[in-house]
Amino acid sequence: EKGALISRTKHCVLTSSHPSPLGATKTAEPFIGSKCFSKANAYLASHNKPEINWTL
Repeated sequence: EKGALISRTKHCVLTSSHPSPLGATKTAEPFIGSKCFSKANAYLASHNKPEINWTL
């Protein structure tokens, strides 16, 4: 896994399955319910960085 090469003290690493219908719920970390977008914004806010507007 390339994720092991990333320093988790310097970076926020969020993991989940692929959001496609075939894989969205089939792993230990499913995409559905992962709240990855709100977790990313919470991390940014906690580090005094601007949040991301995820709406299209």
